[in-house]
Amino acid sequence: MSRAAPAWRQSTGRVLARAGAGAAHHWLELEVEPPFEAPRPGQFVQLLLRGTSPALLPRPMSVTGVARRRGALRLRFLFAAVGTGTRMLAALGPGAFVEVLGPLGCGFPLAAPGTPVLVAGGRGVAPLLFAADTLTRGVAGGRGRVAGDRRRPVLLFGARSRAKLVGLADARRRLAAIGGRLHVCTDDGSSGSKGNVVSLLERVAAGLEPPLVVHACGPHAMLKAVARWAVPRGVPAFVAMESVMACGTGVCRGCPLPRSAAARTAFDPAAVPALHGNRDWAMCCTEGPVFAAGDLDWERIE
Repeated sequence: MSRAAPAWRQSTGRVLARAGAGAAHHWLELEVEPPFEAPRPGQFVQLLLRGTSPALLPRPMSVTGVARRRGALRLRFLFAAVGTGTRMLAALGPGAFVEVLGPLGCGFPLAAPGTPVLVAGGRGVAPLLFAADTLTRGVAGGRGRVAGDRRRPVLLFGARSRAKLVGLADARRRLAAIGGRLHVCTDDGSSGSKGNVVSLLERVAAGLEPPLVVHACGPHAMLKAVARWAVPRGVPAFVAMESVMACGTGVCRGCPLPRSAAARTAFDPAAVPALHGNRDWAMCCTEGPVFAAGDLDWERIE
């Protein structure tokens, strides 16, 4: 499936707000100087700290919301402060500046037909909240819109425990505002139903109007389980993957993911852009981060 991403640009972002989200996670809102095209759900941007910093490389961030205020573009992020760069981002206050590169990669194909089921694990909820908003407003198709294609999504949100359901209050508010449905589960039963999100998917899917289309983001083990549920059932499933991304544009070749046997067979080198991968490996930053679940070799993904 071909999903052309818009051209990326380097710009400057000014911090409008930064707040804790619990469990060492943070909300960050930036105002980005033009020209900068609005990302689509599932795409990402690279944020680079200004000035002298021990964090030499930018940090890839999925987008959880986009808005325009008086002509200015605002981007919202949800991230974990786990390393030097993200801890420094978490310390930024209003008025601070960062360098922004994007939008990058290919996002969720929200125009794919069917009842949209959004499956989130932990902070993987971030791009799916953006997807839920977009589905309800009318799906973006390329650089335009698919008129009248407004669908109320079902969001399944799982984590190990209640404390790991980062952004749950925001998810409740946003799903209620758009008329979507939210189902919550935790491994330990501390919030919602007890069990993992793929077990929840199997239960909820039985009561939804077919056909279904799944869009998922979370840990790779969860995405592997989603793929193993969806592919044998013939349910289209699209998964947002994570990888180490130094450049975000395909130049450094540092984020390969293994293609499935079917994807290797279908690979046509004559039709592949230079910054994509080869027959055996796909580049997460340019061909993803969103992939069709059947296009990846899950036995070789950690």
